[in-house]
Amino acid sequence: MQPFRLEHPYAAAGNWYKGNLHTHTTLSDGELSPEATIQEYEQKGYDFLALSDHDLRTPAERYREKTGMVLLGATEVSGGAHILCVAIAEDPPFETDRQKVIAWAARQHGISILNHPNWGHNFLHWTQEQIETLTGYAGIEIYNGVIERLEGSSLALDRWDRLLSAGKRAWGYANDDAHLRRDMARGWNVVQATAKDPTAIFEALRDGRFYASTGVIIDRIEVGEDTVYVAARNAQRIRFIGKWGQELEYADSAEAAYRVHGNESYVRAECLGMGGQAAWAQPVYILPKEPKSL
Repeated sequence: MQPFRLEHPYAAAGNWYKGNLHTHTTLSDGELSPEATIQEYEQKGYDFLALSDHDLRTPAERYREKTGMVLLGATEVSGGAHILCVAIAEDPPFETDRQKVIAWAARQHGISILNHPNWGHNFLHWTQEQIETLTGYAGIEIYNGVIERLEGSSLALDRWDRLLSAGKRAWGYANDDAHLRRDMARGWNVVQATAKDPTAIFEALRDGRFYASTGVIIDRIEVGEDTVYVAARNAQRIRFIGKWGQELEYADSAEAAYRVHGNESYVRAECLGMGGQAAWAQPVYILPKEPKSL
């Protein structure tokens, strides 16, 4: 018997639904109207979408009858380093205290995501101290598409590994942060849910039952007693990453398994495809075995 147990968010069954959580329209600084934005994403085959204009809640319910996608109410809160608040029902308050913004979203049973940590000429939109000190948020954007054409890095895998290695739990999200039509369909989240409805999709996003992607499709994520298995149809290499970003093992294959030793702290799978495309599974946490009750 292993002296550890593996904790992970994935279910044994469920359908996969693709969506974007970070999208701007003409209600703030986007190129397209809410209606045109919804139409563009629906034509691209998305299952869910959050319109997240700056410092206001775009009323998703106004557009739900016009689309087959699930629409989630959201906003991007400025006043400091940006926070994406999803599944909220009110306009955000003007608040510079980042912890209070997270608490505001939590009171509405929504989630908060820390946006584009490596944006800017100094690659430091969020300091690592901020990320590690704040509590109650769901995760960070490990990929933000609009930063492809702005200063900084669109990727924040370094921040994610530092955060996880410091003992903080956080999911990794990939979002477009679309302001222009050219920003669309760069990064997305694929949730594992029992139904294509707002509740099931939100719960998957909150609980980590999803993977983040820029083009690689993961078909299966399975976690056994001491093994993590991933199959991704268009992956050319699968890497298993552990504490402080160390590569634990890799396989030049569309499927791979990693046998956990127990000292890794966490294991996450990274699936690499052609042209820089990738997909990232959520971390599997390695915990001490719970003692049997007497």
